Amino acid sequence: MKCESCNIQEVEELAEEGQNPYRLCLACYDRLLNKALRPLEFFNLTSIHGHGYYLHDDFYDYDTGEATQPDIEVIDAENFPFPEFEQIKNDLNRLIDFSFVQYFTDDFVINELQKFDKLDVLKRLKEKVSYNRAINYKAFEIAGKVVGRTAEEWIKNEWTKRRENELQIFAEPITKCLDFEEAFEILSKELESKDDKFLSENVSALLYFQSDKTLDWIEKVCERIKNISSSWGQLAACSRFTWDRANKWLTIGRPLSLVALDSLTYCTTIGERLNQSLWLRQLNPRLIDNPRPEIIANRLREYLKVDGVPRTKNAVETIIDNVFETTK
Repeated sequence: MKCESCNIQEVEELAEEGQNPYRLCLACYDRLLNKALRPLEFFNLTSIHGHGYYLHDDFYDYDTGEATQPDIEVIDAENFPFPEFEQIKNDLNRLIDFSFVQYFTDDFVINELQKFDKLDVLKRLKEKVSYNRAINYKAFEIAGKVVGRTAEEWIKNEWTKRRENELQIFAEPITKCLDFEEAFEILSKELESKDDKFLSENVSALLYFQSDKTLDWIEKVCERIKNISSSWGQLAACSRFTWDRANKWLTIGRPLSLVALDSLTYCTTIGERLNQSLWLRQLNPRLIDNPRPEIIANRLREYLKVDGVPRTKNAVETIIDNVFETTK
């Protein structure tokens, strides 16, 4: 068997990390331990094993494969160059490898993958996961964004073999590869089946539906919301949140009123949207019914009469500033 890193020498050493060991020749084994892989070697290993400790972005530039903190000299790097996108974009296997190496898969990579036959893409994804299940988070992402419903049975089968703490890596592909109703039932039932802590920590699994059905579900489980983190507000904001719904939740009171305030904050934030996830900044949620600023401000000031703690005061001030800022 050839070394997974250089693809030249025979395997002589195994470097243990995660679910599958790195199968390496002696020279690449030494370079791996000393954070001194050549760009192509980094590319080859990352496409197989993902972004583990040995291949962390503290040690390598994911765009170039350059070793940034080597403990020994990186020799002959120019003879092992990082693949250029234009050179590999018509090679399905190499293009999939390229997508696995990227920490955030660029749209231009997804666009090129979508030009290939979906069954061919799916076949390669299955092969990669079969070889090393530790890379499944990337395979499922590509399946969702490229293969879609063609990957339905595979994703459902993989879901039956899920391990602890894998809900989040399944969330987007289940949303995109399965029928909406079936996908929503699978993910919502999984959340409901665990304890309240799990529910609150993993509620973002429903983000990708972007449906007001999620808002109905939040109302259904609201009595289980013990830790009213911003994750609930983010989920509501991404689920076609309306002022009518916000007004209703403010009337009901906690915990829904606090979720409404967080959601209103997300839906009215403008500019750089600091301290918000990249996904949320790109989605840029807004209130569907877009009421006049005066309506929002007056209702929020009324709410403060029954819940005027610092958290709600700060949220109300932020929201009011936001809605009037957008009218300037």
